Amino acid sequence: MGREIWQGITKADLITYYHQVSKYILPYLNDRPLSLHIKPLNAGAPGFYIKDMEGRQPECSQIFTDQRRHEVKGKRSQIEYLVCNNEATLLWMINLGCIDINPWNSRVTNPDMPDFIAIDLDPSDEDQATARPKLIETAMATKEYCDQNHLTAFAKTSGKTGMHFFIPCSGFNNKECRKMAEQICSAIQDSVPAVSTIQNSISSRGGKVYLDPSQNDYADTLACVYSVRPYLYPMVSTPLEWKEINSKLNLSAFTMKKTLSRIAKKGDLFRNISDKKMIQANNRMLTGL
Repeated sequence: MGREIWQGITKADLITYYHQVSKYILPYLNDRPLSLHIKPLNAGAPGFYIKDMEGRQPECSQIFTDQRRHEVKGKRSQIEYLVCNNEATLLWMINLGCIDINPWNSRVTNPDMPDFIAIDLDPSDEDQATARPKLIETAMATKEYCDQNHLTAFAKTSGKTGMHFFIPCSGFNNKECRKMAEQICSAIQDSVPAVSTIQNSISSRGGKVYLDPSQNDYADTLACVYSVRPYLYPMVSTPLEWKEINSKLNLSAFTMKKTLSRIAKKGDLFRNISDKKMIQANNRMLTGL
């Protein structure tokens, strides 16, 4: 428990954070399969992923059994994904070595039907001083696109250098969501071509913000809201108000230490992400894209 994940921040501190934030993060993990990202030493050390639990899960957890999409020599045809529906399972994952929590976009009840379209803004410029203005401009273009098309989106920091936008929806499968995400990313890029790109190849991005639609494929994951990330600092993937996305936005300010006081001040900014009327309105607009 005394092992340092970051300098001066121990594994016990990380477990305490997830205990304190559990009632806020669990609604966004409920019934969603997980891929476990294990960091056995510290945040900056190499890690590995566990998708198939193969009977290693705790009794308090649930399992989602799925067919393996790609045959692996020596592996069975099924995968048993962990599902975290309670605090005991959450803290078991953190004690195992997870720093961040990465759920699917869909639930076990309908795994090929995502609850939202995900747009991932990934800066390519390693100089944060020049990357941030590009990120902000692309984020504002994302907001403008959603406003013009009467779509309600929810924004959050990635917990590292980027941002995530979720457009709640229902009734669309993964392939349809991926196609719509590609259309949306292309339209946003057209509006701010000087700072953004849809080029998948890193060498072709030219320091621009990559608008990534690929996180909408089956079984893909993104960091959960309120998840800590294994980065240089204990940064948290944090919900944002749209008015916060401006030239003063400092992504490194959204840390594990400040999350609870922020929630106490602003509430859970993602709390309406499952509102049925809003989802129905989004569905109508998405169908017309």
